[in-house]
Amino acid sequence: MITNDVKKVETLPSLYSLFLNHTGRVLYDLILYKICDTEYLVEYDASGVEYVHKHLLMYRLRKDVTIQPISDMSVWVIYKQREDETNDENFNFKDVFGNLSKTSGIVKYTDDPRNENLGIRIISKKDTNIPEFLESSGLNLSNTGSYQLLRYKLGIGEGVLDHPPGICLPFDTNVDLLNGVSFTKGCYIGQEMAAKSNFVLSVRKRLMPVILDERDSYPIFPPECNILNDQQKKIGRLRSHLGQYGLALLKFEDCMKSNFLQLQGFDIKLKAVWPDWWPKNLSSNKNEHIYGV
Repeated sequence: MITNDVKKVETLPSLYSLFLNHTGRVLYDLILYKICDTEYLVEYDASGVEYVHKHLLMYRLRKDVTIQPISDMSVWVIYKQREDETNDENFNFKDVFGNLSKTSGIVKYTDDPRNENLGIRIISKKDTNIPEFLESSGLNLSNTGSYQLLRYKLGIGEGVLDHPPGICLPFDTNVDLLNGVSFTKGCYIGQEMAAKSNFVLSVRKRLMPVILDERDSYPIFPPECNILNDQQKKIGRLRSHLGQYGLALLKFEDCMKSNFLQLQGFDIKLKAVWPDWWPKNLSSNKNEHIYGV
């Protein structure tokens, strides 16, 4: 049912993947955790709880499996702030892991399976105050950062705002660069489009970080606002933003050749940023980066 090989979660602490529909479009991104041999936890955007529950039940068939939404857990993220923010060079994730193992209110904790810059992901009982516990253990944490802003600066989407269900293709989300897809597992729902994108088609558009002209405030942009290059040709769409930082689906090779980008209908320019976690030789030509060609 998912783009990744579910068997990996037997040896890995967590697994990133996507639910696709039958046409190969993204429905929801998810992180899978194994709790024990008979219990697994699926983390996804809470706004999709009704649909995801129905989606899973539809494929349960007659198996003796219980699928139940959970409302008594919380998700926490501990990460190092980027270089342009306040950063504690002495902060050590090993200390965090050591202290997390000492509390009974935590269900699961693991490095984020997508990218090391996203830090540690923690699933806990709702009444467990993770920051308070860690600070009482002697760790110096700051709550002034913004996880959403961190993702936008990295160029990593998450949830229905960044991955509109039924609209975007798997490689639009950079799933292949975020450890979220297997090309050696068996068939799954929507597999044909993901396989074609990897082996046959050119992947021209990807989600990228963008920086808008700095302003005191921004107008409300229409959904999927078009982005034009310096030749006034459409080169992509703005997906979401927080202040001047945002995510855009762009023709990533073309936009790096443009002198500037502009939001259609607005006197606002923006700059696309090539993420430092992308391969330097990333190409739209049949994903040559995967094979080292």
